[in-house]
Amino acid sequence: MGRQNRFMIMIALLLVSSLTLSGCSLLKQTKEYARQEFLMDTVISITAYGENEAQLKKAVDSAYEEMNRIALRTDRFAKPDTPAYEASEICRINEEAGKKPVRVSDDVYNMIELSLKYYKMSGGVFDITIGPLMDLWGFGKSSQPHVPSDAQIKEKLPLVDSSQVILNQEQHTVYLAKPQMSLDLGGIAKGYAARNAGEVLKQMGVKQALINAGGNIVVIGKKDDQEPWKIGIQDPRDPENIVGVLSLVDETSATSGDYQRNFTENGVLYHHILSPKTGKPARDTWSVTVVTKNPGISDGLTTTLFVLGPDEGLKFLKNFPGVEAFYVGADKKIRVSPGLKDQVTVEAGEKYLYDEKR
Repeated sequence: MGRQNRFMIMIALLLVSSLTLSGCSLLKQTKEYARQEFLMDTVISITAYGENEAQLKKAVDSAYEEMNRIALRTDRFAKPDTPAYEASEICRINEEAGKKPVRVSDDVYNMIELSLKYYKMSGGVFDITIGPLMDLWGFGKSSQPHVPSDAQIKEKLPLVDSSQVILNQEQHTVYLAKPQMSLDLGGIAKGYAARNAGEVLKQMGVKQALINAGGNIVVIGKKDDQEPWKIGIQDPRDPENIVGVLSLVDETSATSGDYQRNFTENGVLYHHILSPKTGKPARDTWSVTVVTKNPGISDGLTTTLFVLGPDEGLKFLKNFPGVEAFYVGADKKIRVSPGLKDQVTVEAGEKYLYDEKR
């Protein structure tokens, strides 16, 4: 064989080798599978990344199944004599208020147990028996939001008392001691469901994913194996702008804001995050975002911190090592807990005040 032929064969082999390696690289390119669904009274989106799109779809579908399971068990607005009502453990607990205990699943028991822990730690600021007040204000599926009278609020306040929620660990039951009491797990259920969905994704081999459950964000891994996920914090007075950007890796963030469910009456904004003490919307906070490695606690903490307000909330946060917060107060000041400052870029602009040294 001549030198020229041997040279051409070598070039051909190099080309084949190059194409083969290139083909393998293409086959291993990261694929994306995304899906949205309206669940738990909000739009929930899950985006997963990996090499096998069919496996990603299977994992995301399983994550939604898990979230739907939690949604069914915690839905307090299900209509009687429907399959949804039969599936709702919260409806059964509320129906039997003042009558008898109700046996519940591990998930519902754990959520209520955690909620009672927050109730005690916060001095009653976080209270899942807020249901009668939520209904009074019209923050339900079939009600028109409106401002109730002070007399109406005063009448309902005695029903808001988590000390009257009786748990029996051995029997796995929940009992509301007073008739007409009503549980509302809206302040904790979405975060719990998002946590479970994230665990499902990881168990099915997903190493990169983002779950957005109506302000409850769970991120798995890094965005592209190198950089953290960048999560914007919405300006509570301008949905087109942000007040900060978080950098997250295997973490969760949850935001409570007065802009999420509200109405205006006689020129005054009223929102759904009610103080169990006054029966009225909490006024010291416009929004608060919690960042933690544990998505199971983020949702309940944001509600608690929102009602407490920036100053008391940051003090309360010291009970939870490794949990950080970003506040936008009604005084137009941005406050960031010390452990979060290296993870967030604050975009205060001209509208807000931010003292970086504080």
